[in-house]
Amino acid sequence: MMTRGFTLAALLSALIATPGVSVAQDGIIAIPSFTIPATPAPTDVPDPSADPDLAGDPLLDAAPAPVDPLDPGAGRLARHGAVSSVETVEEIAARKPIAPLLSLRAGANPGTTLRMQGENPEAEFSIFLPREAVPGALQLAHSSGVDVMPERSVIDVFVNGTEVGRVAAGRFEEDGPDLIEVPEGIWRGGRNEVVLRMRQAHRLFCGPEAAFDLWTDIDMTGSGAVLDSRPFSPGAMDFLAGVAHDAGLGRAIAIKDLSDRAKLAEPVLTELAQRLTGYLRGRILTYRTADLYEVAEGADTGLPQPLARITLLPGWGETEPRAEFRRGGDGAIVMALSVPERILSFGDAEAFLDTLLADLEGDDTMLDALAVQTGIDPRTQMPSGEAVTLASLGLETMRTSSHYFRRDQIFTLPRDWLVLTAQKAMLNLDYAYARNLPEKSIMLIRVNGETVRLLPLTGMGGEPIEQFPIKFNANLLREGPNLLQFEALIPGDPEDAACPDDSFPKLEIRGSSTLRVPESPRLRLAGMRLPVFALRGSGITVNGTGLEDLPTAERLTLKAMLGEAIPNASRLTVVTADRMGELPMGAYNISRSELHKALERKWTEPAAAVPDPADRIGELPDDLFGDAIVSPEPARAGAGDGRFFMLNLSLEDLRRRIYAVRDRLMPDPNAEAERWLGDQYGHALLAQLDRSDPRALWLVIEEEDDLIEVMASIASSRRSIGGPSGQIAVLDDAGYWRSWYDSRQLPELAEPLTLRNFRYVLGNYASWSPVAFTAILFGLAVISALIALRFVIVSRED
Repeated sequence: MMTRGFTLAALLSALIATPGVSVAQDGIIAIPSFTIPATPAPTDVPDPSADPDLAGDPLLDAAPAPVDPLDPGAGRLARHGAVSSVETVEEIAARKPIAPLLSLRAGANPGTTLRMQGENPEAEFSIFLPREAVPGALQLAHSSGVDVMPERSVIDVFVNGTEVGRVAAGRFEEDGPDLIEVPEGIWRGGRNEVVLRMRQAHRLFCGPEAAFDLWTDIDMTGSGAVLDSRPFSPGAMDFLAGVAHDAGLGRAIAIKDLSDRAKLAEPVLTELAQRLTGYLRGRILTYRTADLYEVAEGADTGLPQPLARITLLPGWGETEPRAEFRRGGDGAIVMALSVPERILSFGDAEAFLDTLLADLEGDDTMLDALAVQTGIDPRTQMPSGEAVTLASLGLETMRTSSHYFRRDQIFTLPRDWLVLTAQKAMLNLDYAYARNLPEKSIMLIRVNGETVRLLPLTGMGGEPIEQFPIKFNANLLREGPNLLQFEALIPGDPEDAACPDDSFPKLEIRGSSTLRVPESPRLRLAGMRLPVFALRGSGITVNGTGLEDLPTAERLTLKAMLGEAIPNASRLTVVTADRMGELPMGAYNISRSELHKALERKWTEPAAAVPDPADRIGELPDDLFGDAIVSPEPARAGAGDGRFFMLNLSLEDLRRRIYAVRDRLMPDPNAEAERWLGDQYGHALLAQLDRSDPRALWLVIEEEDDLIEVMASIASSRRSIGGPSGQIAVLDDAGYWRSWYDSRQLPELAEPLTLRNFRYVLGNYASWSPVAFTAILFGLAVISALIALRFVIVSRED
């Protein structure tokens, strides 16, 4: 009865309310079903104990449902065109709220702005809409650099595969957003795909260098679907839309625990977090524990109010979990979750969420989540020993009309693949380029950053070139993710004027191209790549505290970020820098002070190198006998002919040369590591120095550092070539991992040695250390010679 009266009061207030305005700073507007009322009227707080089945969160329902400020008779917006510079984004928001764009870039906080750079960039976004929402136009807030020519720069907009309009690029922030009308039937409830394809022209120049000066920033928080109405009652899709909105702002999802139910609700929360990651295309979400009485989080940040949160309610004697979606007094959609007084199994949690989130199923959303949960994108996996097409790896046929073009493609090899020999991998390339391209037009093909082929794009133009063989050393590759890059540079004609307005396809790379990597025995190099890949959220301790003792929000974030538990998962021990002494060193004797200095040292601009006049011109950098020695003493007579070279060396000089040879043959890993650490600067250090426990990792961070951000970097690095590896890795201030390898670590054979693999295994060990292999062969030759000599002597005595 109380609920009915409360709903009636909300409806009456909606009928008599004056149209309100929901405006936040920076032009960020709430989704309509979650719109925050400008001045919420206080009401009596309902008593949840009066009706346990229907009662809501007393802190959520302290105000009536927000009033729709839209005029029911409002017409649709113009086809497209710039909003008057007098009309701000805030004024647009006052009329019609938006569901913002969500970038498909993975990460804990990819940011609220996406930069599209070059002549023909393309970007993909998602917009999540409630099932009953009635969206209208698409709002696009963007600004460009001064080099972009507005007269010849455009953005083509596609929604769910249909082109809906074109707007001019080259605008500034104060020009306001563009509005594009979307025809009826294009929008759909749930996830909508938005693609922006740009054509940018330089005002003054043409060519690869000019292309680097062309950029346009998309403000994702000020861009999105303009909604003409909102659903009457919230549901799972409303909640997901709110989560997407908050994720786009880099916000953590709030969890309110009214009765200390977090432990009991953990199976449901963990499964929910993993599903949300899947629905948002692999976006890593973070969570936080919210104070029970906190209000207006966005007021002091300049951002709009959060639009989604989770509230844990008492069970009131139920034996099964229950949940409802409700609109809170601040406009947010709340998942009110009630769990029984028992620990649920993960099977029960899955079945419960299957029912609760039934209207979210059916979309192809889980592929990116699988990449997050397993640490590898399944689309990029390829076997060794057989040719696979680039299309099967995710690189479809592509054309470009740009003067500078680059396309990166990840391909993933088995985790026990290792080739150190001179075996060749083969790329059979299908491509074509236009006739009469300017001279010096080239295409570079790189593998893991190393250029393996330079192809001229002159002559033979206009004809397809099929299965062009490109061989490269397989020892450039490694287990796990690898990077294949195509980069084209086509000069302008002329370069000192704007490019002519006759854009045409200049280069085509076909998905029918094939890549073949040689087979390998099951070998591994000791290091952190495999343990990082096998790291899961359940195997983390922080300063001696197990994961189960961490706050609910942190525990949930780590589990969703790193994936479900697997057999033989790695373990990560996190300590702060003041507990560096706990870091196990194994057989190493590396100075702990040097490890600590790598976290304290700040990056500074290096001074320009001043050449030493004593440097010897033409000196090989890898001279086996060390640096050249320049004696301050005058040369002795007869020394210039080289016959008495050794006599000219002092004992100190000779000792240094002998030590240089010794360091090459028998390197000192402790000294190497300390020299490497002396050049590093960062805020996190990941190490695996104790080989007695190959699945144990140690992470050292400063007390003020955000553990979640560091863990997000580790999680995302599992799908790239730039992750931590070797024995020590430092995360620098720019977000890159820099790694040190112990050159003494032998490859580890993970299969029996047979006649079939003997030659390949022996070749890998020989390539790992040619000096050691040569020394072994030399020793065997000496032993054989001694045996032969002994045999000859004995035979002559007889």
